[in-house]
Amino acid sequence: MKKGGVSSEFLDILRSKSDIIDVASKYITLNRRGSNFWACCPFHMEKTPSFSIKQDGQFFKCFGCGESGNVITFVMKMENVDFMTAVEILAKNAGLELPSDQDNEEMKKKKLERDKCYQILRKTTEFYHENLLNNPNSPQAQYLKSRGLNQQSIEKFKIGASLDYDALPKHLLKAGFKIEDMITAGVVGRGDKGEIYDFYGNRLMFPISNGFGDVVAFSGRSVEANPTRTKYKNTPQSPIFNKSDILFGYHFVRDLKKEHMLDTIIIVEGHLDVITCHQYGIDNTIGCMGTALTTLHANKIKRLVDNVILCLDGDSAGASATYKAIDILREVGLNVKVVRLKDAKDPDEYLKKFGKDNFLECLTNAVDCVDFILHDRASKYDLTTNSSRNSYIQEALDYISKFSTPAEQEIYLAVVQKLTHVSMDALKRSIKNNNEIKIVDKETLAEPVQNNYIIESKIMLLSSILYKKITNFDEIKGLFVSRDELSELYEFLVSKIKEEKDYNVSTLFDNFEITPNSLIDRVINYKFPSDEVFETFLTETIKRVKLTELQDERDKLKEKLMSSNDDNEKYSILARMKEITDLINKEKK
Repeated sequence: MKKGGVSSEFLDILRSKSDIIDVASKYITLNRRGSNFWACCPFHMEKTPSFSIKQDGQFFKCFGCGESGNVITFVMKMENVDFMTAVEILAKNAGLELPSDQDNEEMKKKKLERDKCYQILRKTTEFYHENLLNNPNSPQAQYLKSRGLNQQSIEKFKIGASLDYDALPKHLLKAGFKIEDMITAGVVGRGDKGEIYDFYGNRLMFPISNGFGDVVAFSGRSVEANPTRTKYKNTPQSPIFNKSDILFGYHFVRDLKKEHMLDTIIIVEGHLDVITCHQYGIDNTIGCMGTALTTLHANKIKRLVDNVILCLDGDSAGASATYKAIDILREVGLNVKVVRLKDAKDPDEYLKKFGKDNFLECLTNAVDCVDFILHDRASKYDLTTNSSRNSYIQEALDYISKFSTPAEQEIYLAVVQKLTHVSMDALKRSIKNNNEIKIVDKETLAEPVQNNYIIESKIMLLSSILYKKITNFDEIKGLFVSRDELSELYEFLVSKIKEEKDYNVSTLFDNFEITPNSLIDRVINYKFPSDEVFETFLTETIKRVKLTELQDERDKLKEKLMSSNDDNEKYSILARMKEITDLINKEKK
């Protein structure tokens, strides 16, 4: 079996050479208490450690936020990467070579293409950066000086300069790169007559990095007073760059998360806004680079924090971007606040005009996003007239109804009441009438939940197989005939035992989607009774589960008997009911 194109055999070897304690200790400070290791959870802010790692089971569990997983899952979450990238990171650290799939030439070709792009972007970044440092009188260097950027910021963000159209292609050719690879990486273009040229030609260069700090793209800013030239020229989509997935400065805030120094992320618009914020020591700032925030962006942010502050430009385009960003960020569960700066068009200008302390005060006074929208929309209406006031109330209620909890509605309706002077009772009646009544088709209703006792018993039995290695499968296999996740787990564990293959909790995370408080998560975290009573408890549990299932079947047969008009069917039902009664009496003895 394979996951993500990697065989289970290789994953077993990888995990055996990647002890979760050794790996986790590179990211967080672990303290041993008893047989487990504990730390403050790296996935949510907390002061009292609730993040536990079991070395014998090779898995982690946070009792605060519910996150759990094995060493691969841990790296995925800490590095904010997909499964395959986490495997590559661990393999490299363990000195293992990823198995090559000889049948998948396309996959190997794509990997080679990506590797080449990274090499070209790295070489290009160095070239541009040296250009800037070695030419302090260039228009690009003078522009940075006029914007107040210091040498430390230039070094931190590896800012550079393209001084002409010819030097970069020549430099890369001399370094041994092919023209087609340069074009694929997005740093060189080809003219109508076949000539090659620096794609950015004579611009100030901002490298764009992924979550690991690897440069994957550039944004080139024109510093010339040329109205025919676009202000910014950005790298097109490439094998390593997707603008819908990249945030400027993200790798810096990811490092803050590792150091337990991140609670809130500030989102600004432009490169210079981000760089200036960092220059003033506000390092939890990232930029959306003038593009609309996407769900991919929002999910990346959510993996690091629960709280964000939007501080986008104050013009009409910035206001529109703020509205759209609020919806996207809230959809993934982020708490969103908004700052609108006065007497400055953006954070860069505000910091230079009024300083860090005033900017921090603005952040402290950031308003709840819905509160912001309600006030902002109110400013577009003349609330002294009935028609405008009614229009505003309808728009406000439409927006509030998106957030359906009564507590939230109470808070936001109070804002509307204060702005419009309409009674709360009237507003509550209006929003109640506004909400759609959802009618659920009977056919779409889920099947009735199984008897809670049976579910809890199945969890205990599976946990016993997992940890206690019980092997009386014949006695309990009848409990796992339905097609659900507990039955799938049962089959997985039994197959491992019958094939005499080693397994532990860590193995489960490579074969099942395990979410906090799911049934399998409860199996993993089951608390056993003391050893003295375990055997008796196990025997009694199996007996009681069998009795419960037999009684359930008998009750269903009774209902079927009452509705049947077929004598043959009735005879068959009665015969089965007698068998069940005999089995029940036998179990009770």
